[in-house]
Amino acid sequence: MKRHQGKRRLPPLGSLRGFEAAARHMSFRDAAAELQLTEGAVSRQIKTLELNLGVPLFVRKTRQVHLTKAGERLFHAVRQALDIVEQAVTGMTGKARRKTLVLSALPTLTSTWIMPRLHEFIKHHSHIDLRIVASLDPVDLSDDHIDIAIRVGQLPGAQTATPPRPRIEHMMVENWDGVRADELFPDVLVPVCAPSLIGRRSITEARDLLRYPLIHTSTRRFAWSDWLRSHGVSRLPRPSRNLEFGHFFMSIEAALNGQGIAIIPRIILSLYKEAARLRRPIEATLPSAGGYYLLVPEDRLKVPEVAALHHWLLSEAARLHEAA
Repeated sequence: MKRHQGKRRLPPLGSLRGFEAAARHMSFRDAAAELQLTEGAVSRQIKTLELNLGVPLFVRKTRQVHLTKAGERLFHAVRQALDIVEQAVTGMTGKARRKTLVLSALPTLTSTWIMPRLHEFIKHHSHIDLRIVASLDPVDLSDDHIDIAIRVGQLPGAQTATPPRPRIEHMMVENWDGVRADELFPDVLVPVCAPSLIGRRSITEARDLLRYPLIHTSTRRFAWSDWLRSHGVSRLPRPSRNLEFGHFFMSIEAALNGQGIAIIPRIILSLYKEAARLRRPIEATLPSAGGYYLLVPEDRLKVPEVAALHHWLLSEAARLHEAA
């Protein structure tokens, strides 16, 4: 095999690792957490690389960074090169060390959002064994058995909106010390029903909904009452006219079957394929007092596999926002 002749023209190799991590995460902060460096150290590495190459690699904004065209070309080449090195090392040392992660997530999001997309994460992180636990219970992130979690609720210290928004009773974590929370989706409540339930009748005000049975979901027992009060309806319907189900997918099915009007988070509707057959009897919507959050201990983000899962979930959430 012909060997390379002469000195290689390469930039500082240490800076390439920082660049690859920052480009993969689109975040100097997340790259620093993965490499166990300070954010300033990663920024200096990339600045050194840019000076060496004579071209900018990132477009820097206040809260985010984007690759330039030159940065995209370099990222593609560097990632390919690192993959080749990793494969060679794995071939010499035997089977790659596997890492098991535990993700605790809400049941509906697990089945409608995470599971249909999980193959993409596994394809790029085949050395990670991901265990998913579906739960609504408050998560204890100080326990090493759970690496990252998805919950719905209100952040501690969040100010109460005026007028008050629909309550979310769920407590997200048992102890907030050292926990980082990133919003995945806002929680916006939307009334929906089967077209056959309303027919050609016109509904112009929230109180008009009281002509029909209302479908409640037990995990959000205040959703309808708070939503109606926020739209000026003080007299609530008789409980005997209403239906109640344990999970949102059950309430959606009941609405599809013409049993009443359900109130469902907009993000859940966007993930449920059959929901396209439902009609919004009134255009009014209302954000609740909380949202869907990705929760992880700050120090756990120093683990590359946890950082990779965290970044993937945020990226998938952003992609879903763009498609909505």
